[in-house]
Order: sequence, then structure tokens, then C-alpha cells
Amino acid sequence: MTDSNLIIIIVAFVIAIAAIYILYSIILFQGSSKKGDELQLTTKDCLSHVKNLFEKKEYALAQLFATQYLDRVPGNLEVRIYLAKAYFEDRKYNQAIKQCSIILKRKSDDLDTHRILGSCFIKKQAISKAIKEYEYLFDRTKNDKEIVRTLAELYKQTEQLYSSISMYEILSELLELDEDVAEIQSILAELNIEIHNYPNAFEAYKRRLGIYPNDADTNRKLTELYIKIKNYPIAIETLLYMLSFVTDAKNLLWVNETLVDLYVETEEYEKAIEYSEKLLDIQGSDKFKVRNNIAAFNIKLNRMSEGIAILEDLSMMTQNGFDITLELADAYIQQKEYQKALDKYSVLMDKATPREAKTLNLLLSDLYVRWAVDMTEQEKYEESFEYLRNSSQYSALNPEIYYNMANNYFKQKNYSPCVEALNKAIEFDKQNEFKGRHLLLLSEAHHQLGNFFEEKKALTDLLRFDEKNPSGLYRLGLMYTAQHDIKNAEESYKKAIMYNPELIQAKFNLALLYENNNRDKAKELYMEILEQDPTFEEAKSALTDLSSSDFF
Repeated sequence: MTDSNLIIIIVAFVIAIAAIYILYSIILFQGSSKKGDELQLTTKDCLSHVKNLFEKKEYALAQLFATQYLDRVPGNLEVRIYLAKAYFEDRKYNQAIKQCSIILKRKSDDLDTHRILGSCFIKKQAISKAIKEYEYLFDRTKNDKEIVRTLAELYKQTEQLYSSISMYEILSELLELDEDVAEIQSILAELNIEIHNYPNAFEAYKRRLGIYPNDADTNRKLTELYIKIKNYPIAIETLLYMLSFVTDAKNLLWVNETLVDLYVETEEYEKAIEYSEKLLDIQGSDKFKVRNNIAAFNIKLNRMSEGIAILEDLSMMTQNGFDITLELADAYIQQKEYQKALDKYSVLMDKATPREAKTLNLLLSDLYVRWAVDMTEQEKYEESFEYLRNSSQYSALNPEIYYNMANNYFKQKNYSPCVEALNKAIEFDKQNEFKGRHLLLLSEAHHQLGNFFEEKKALTDLLRFDEKNPSGLYRLGLMYTAQHDIKNAEESYKKAIMYNPELIQAKFNLALLYENNNRDKAKELYMEILEQDPTFEEAKSALTDLSSSDFF
């Protein structure tokens, strides 16, 4: 068939349809000029015909006949309502709104018209106008479920959450089927979470679970809400309940992973290991990650050999294994097996990318510092200095190098190089991470050198940085005591004790001050010290002396 023939057929079809419309109009209105009963009959027939066309979804024909009739009889509201409905169903929302406006001018309380108008506004996204219409409808038909539902959804869409919740609560009471009530309770729970009304959210979830107790999705959301408010015991209880009915791999995976996370959060590492081992049998779990976690949990429990054995296996299972090897090295460091840790770092350094090499340099620097500290604890100062020098080869700006050098010098009573090293530590500690510790040792070194002005400056800087530092306050109290400034000494000791009640030396020196003017308070402090440390001989002697002198 040629294109010209196709065009001719289409034109003929359109002409035929138009002819039918015209013929229908003539038949319908052939007696419309008559009066009285004939006009009433025509009106009844027209309404019936428009209704029939509307119900058959012949919206275009319904519009045609209703429009032609209303041109002659504009006051027939029933026909006009069907015309508005036909326009709405035909997505001609502006025409529908126009017809609704005409109807409401004559019959302002017509509920069907308000409903059509509200629906048109929804389709046109004129939500505030739609809300106004549905509020009107709700005020007059409070038990209409669809009106309540629509109004609840409109409030939700415009983020009028409190109003939306009120409507959904009303709707829940109107609904009869459990499945419908359960659906609304889910919505209510989510809305209450949005406004941070967690008690009501819990109540909504529990009402839904009263209908569907084994609904995995609701139990999951309930668990997530318990976690959100940090109620970990009840979250765990809910998860364990889920294990009694959940069978699909997806939910089993989520339940067990969440249990592991919660047991880690509550530091129950034995339980974390138990459920991690269950994860190994669940389809879809990351077996490598799970085994890595089991190793970490064993290390947390100080079962170093078990953790290290797992990490050694994992490091051989992967070609790169950078992160695993770092964990393995750290485990060896915790066991003070520094050489094994060094060997692991060295293997990585041989094939490291520039970015990885930068990380390794920092870790190697820290490794040697840890090694040096261990030597210092054994009073092997030469070895300690050697390891600190090795550390500086990997990160010369590491403040820990210079602090530990200073600590070594201090222990050897070599105070001048101690001060010099501490000044470097303070200089390189750009984030002031250890500033308080550096300044405290600096004040002690200056005290030993007799540099009391520098000592006071270091303590002042320390307390300006951390006004609640107990050790700094205690040392300031010692300085005031040496200067016979009893009032400031007492105040400093009291603050030191307030911020650290376990600081026995501050209590002892405060008790010494009280011996001169408040013997009862001094006795009380000595007894408190001996409760903390029954072996504190100086406190024992002082208390005995005070008690003896009371008899003379």
C-alpha cells in the first residue's frame, strides 16, 4: 500500500467519525426546542447517555455530548459533574478545574466536586491547593478512608510530618484488614523516626510485629532503631530472635554480621568470634574479611599466637597482602617480637608503591621507637639510643624520637641534653598531640637544673594548654611549697586531686601542709592515702607521729 493511499484512508476515517458525532448531536437535540416534558425527557436521556459513556471510558464522546447539552442547559449540575470527571480522566485538568469552579459557585458544599478539584490539583502538583480541598472533605467525612489516606500522603509530601502522623493514626483505626494496618504502622514508624520520636516509632514497629511477628524486614528496622539509640542488649536480643525464623542467605548474612559488629561494640570478643565463625558457612560472606576479623578478635583477647597464625595463613593466600602484613607486623610488635615485625616491613618495602613506602617509613620509625622504649625499660640506654637513631632515618620529624631521647637523658640524670631533645619534640609535635607530656618533663628537667624561672614557664604553658592536667597542678604545688606560698600550693594540690583522685603524692603533700593548721584534715588525708596504698610508709609514719603528739 502506497503512502498516498494510507493518507486517503486516514482522512476518510476522520471524516466518518465527525459525521457520526454530528449525527448523534442531531438525534440527541432534534426535539430540544420543545418545552416542558419534552425538555425534561431530553435532560434525563442526556444524563443517562453521558453517564453510560463515562462508565465505558468513552471520555471524548462524554465531553462532546455534555458540552453540547450544557450550551443549551447550563444549569444542570449533574451533567457538569460528569463533564468534570471526563475531563479529569482524559487528563485535561485545567478544563476539569474550570467546570468544578462553575459547580461550586452554585453548590459550594458538593463533596464530589471538591474531590475532583482536589485530585486535579494533585495531578498539577498544586499541593497546597489540594490539601485545602482534602481538609474540607475530611472535616465533613472523617470516616472516608481514601480521603484520610490522601490527606496523610499530601502532608507527608509537603513534610508536614506531625499532621501526616495524625492522619495515618486515624487511618489505622479505620482500616479493618490486618495487612492494611501493618502497612500503615510501617509508615508511622518511619515518620516518627524522622521527627526523632523513637518511643512512638518503637510502638508502631511492635504493632506491626503483633500482626507479622516473623517479618524479617520489620525486625531488621527495629534492630537498626535499637542500634541508633545505642540499646545494644535489646538489639542483640532481637537479632537472636531473628535467627529462630530467618532462613534465607541474605538475611542470615545481615543478622550475623550485625551481631558481630554489636559484640565488638560491647567488647564481647568471644561472642564476636562465635558469630564470625558462623559467617564462614553462610553464602555470600566475605570469607577473607571474616577470618581477618577472627584474627583481630583473638589478638584483642591476648591470644596472640592464634591471631598471628590466622594472619600468616591469610598473608599467603593473597598476592599483595599489604594490609594483612601490616596487621601481622603490628601483632608481632605487641608481642615485642620486633625483629619479626621488621622482617615483615622489609618484605613489603621491596615491592611497595611510593604511597605504600611513605606509610612504611612512618611505621618503621614507630617500630624502632617502640623497640627503644623496651630497651629503656630494661635500662639498656645505649641500645635504646641506637634504635632511636635508626628511627630518625625513616622519619626525622617524628616527635616520639626526641621525647624518648629526652626520657633516656632524664633517667641518666643528664638534664641539659634532655631539655634540648624536649624542645625538638615540642617543635615537631605539630598537632600538639603530646604537648602536655613534653612540657611536664621539660618542667622537671628545668627543676633538676635549678632553672626555676624556666620550670615555672613550662608549667604555665602546660596549664594554659591543659588547665586540668593533674600532674602539672601537682608540680606547680611543689613549686609554690618551695617558695613558701602556702595558699597557692594548697589550691594547686586540691585541683590536682580533684582532677585525679588517685594522685597520692598530691594528697601526701597537701596533708603535710595541713599538719601546721588543720591536723584533723591531715590525719584524714593520711588515712585515705593508706586505704589506697597500705605500703605508703611516709604516710604511715606521719599518721603515727600526729596520733602520738595528740597525747602531749
